[in-house]
Amino acid sequence: MTDVVPLALETRVSTLDLPTIGWITALAIDVDGTVFISTSTALYTLSPAGRLALLAGSRSEKGHTDAEGPEARFRDPRGLCVAINGSLLVADRNNHCLRRVSLHGTVTTVAGSGKLGLADGACANAKFDEPYGIVVDLRDGQGTVYVSDFNNHCIRAVSDGAVSTLCGSLQGEEGWADGEGAEARFRHPTGMALDMDGNLIVADSGNHCIRKVMLDGSSACVSTVAGSRGGGVAGNGFADGGEGSLFYEPQAVVVDGQNNILVADRLNHRVRMITNERTCVTLAGNSEQDKADGNGASARFGLPWRLAIDQRGRLLVADALNTDCLRVVEAALSPPLRLAVHTIGNLSALQEDLGKLLGDTALADVTFAVDGQRFHAHRCVLVVRSPYFKALIESGLQEEASRAAGKDIVIKEVSAGAFRVLLRFVYTHKLPEMEDCGEGLEAGEMAGVADRFQALELYQRCVQLFREGLEVSNVMERLVLAHDSQLPALENTALAFVMSHRQAIQVRVLKSESRCYRVRLSIH
Repeated sequence: MTDVVPLALETRVSTLDLPTIGWITALAIDVDGTVFISTSTALYTLSPAGRLALLAGSRSEKGHTDAEGPEARFRDPRGLCVAINGSLLVADRNNHCLRRVSLHGTVTTVAGSGKLGLADGACANAKFDEPYGIVVDLRDGQGTVYVSDFNNHCIRAVSDGAVSTLCGSLQGEEGWADGEGAEARFRHPTGMALDMDGNLIVADSGNHCIRKVMLDGSSACVSTVAGSRGGGVAGNGFADGGEGSLFYEPQAVVVDGQNNILVADRLNHRVRMITNERTCVTLAGNSEQDKADGNGASARFGLPWRLAIDQRGRLLVADALNTDCLRVVEAALSPPLRLAVHTIGNLSALQEDLGKLLGDTALADVTFAVDGQRFHAHRCVLVVRSPYFKALIESGLQEEASRAAGKDIVIKEVSAGAFRVLLRFVYTHKLPEMEDCGEGLEAGEMAGVADRFQALELYQRCVQLFREGLEVSNVMERLVLAHDSQLPALENTALAFVMSHRQAIQVRVLKSESRCYRVRLSIH
């Protein structure tokens, strides 16, 4: 069956490059827009402004240590969720336990003895065998935590200081069976989410299907939502549609504000969606394993296996094979209710108002001199919305050595047009739609400015525009610009274009007498 993208959606995949942190093993998003990211040894926070910071753990060393910040140790965490008090809960897979991380990075063990096994009871004595997915029910007033116990093939619950087995075999027996509680069977359950009706949605990876656990007090009834009934190796494959839909080791699930289920279909290299009508469609990706941005089926993933939806309805995807980045899928999704209730009701009106404020000099209290032009701005807006300008204004780290009252802040080596685009982004968060950013700029030039001023999302948009503007006739010139500007994301993008069009470019390079000829490339 061919890839299917719903006609109502325009799906666009882009890449959000991160500093070198390696393999991303779990994702979660807080109500303030902070993205929590785990690697095999550490937890990081990615602020809405794009600042990545170590929250707890080591950048390279594994272990099991409860401590503060960088003194703590983890061993291959696989699940993250935000708890009722704003702290972070972690399924620490190969430590066979659950950890809690405070907002300040203090790590404690909340359930699991640290020894693998299957045992219910008091949290400190309970045993897990590679806990994987984790989700907390914020609506029951107690914050009951649900955990997929990967090698015990069951779903566990943590509440009132005790761990119990909610559904699946009490002896850790694997298999496939719908039914009540202990009658149900799973095979290596992984990611989990709560839908808008309070049901658990489970990626049953070894059975190649998506399961639903209906919660009714202390009982749980398991059914199969999509994928092969019967599970096992015979159930893998790819097919969109209704009851005949097929998956191949689905790893993660999230639920949007319309109760659609989003699935990271790992070995099919696709992001799928199960609609309210229980129809499965492919949002992005196809059978080819790679890393490529684009629309719908033209995008490429390399083993997608972690998902999160932000307040804007963007789906964040972590690829197992594409490290140091997040893939961003825009498909007009609704944010989860937990996040949506914390967003401002009319964002477009807010953007419009801030845009008007940018042009109003009556209350402006800071002036920038850029490329022979003066730009009036408002300190309070800049400090709140930009970490760069916050440091510039609060610390007096001005481009020109002058802090006297009334003096302009001089910004050097930036064109007036680029600074205008930057200020517009800081005030309204609007990203440029045109290749020249509406100011006659080269996307590479604007990317350099966005990078300098730490405007991460604007930088990513410029990288995208740079990529879309590449042609055989201009790629060498832009490659040199990217190289001279020391922008590796642009340089790598141009190099990838050269490699994919090497036959057409080779003659042009050999004949060129410009400096582009001296750029050393392996195009054979």
